Amino acid sequence: MATVTNVQLEIGRADDRNRRRVEVRWTVCFSRCEGMAGSVFRERVVLRGDDPGWDDHLITLRSDCVRASQGCAERRLVRTVASSTLDEDPDTIILGWVIGNKDEVYAEVCLEPFEPSGSCGRSTVLTADFGPAGAG
Repeated sequence: MATVTNVQLEIGRADDRNRRRVEVRWTVCFSRCEGMAGSVFRERVVLRGDDPGWDDHLITLRSDCVRASQGCAERRLVRTVASSTLDEDPDTIILGWVIGNKDEVYAEVCLEPFEPSGSCGRSTVLTADFGPAGAG
């Protein structure tokens, strides 16, 4: 079974004051059989806000398919994100005074087995008389 371990998150300043550099690093390990079969997984990397009761989804940084390989691999993702996206506990402003509320953000990396699914498409409806009355 594929496993995700050692997930690390770093958030730093970007060139623009209103943006942040987000880096997520993790290790993914596939079983011998997954590697031999070339199994495909949907890999999803999201940032979430840590709050009592429930954790807010802040942004999806990656959602793509990966093919299993033999053994373990170190993975890394770097994105630039708007500071407002990471501001999961907005600051309070009273009479011009800003009271900062600390934001608690963590990265979550998930691997889910990919299962192919079908799809159907449908044309527009054509209206006509295809019977004997329309044979002329």
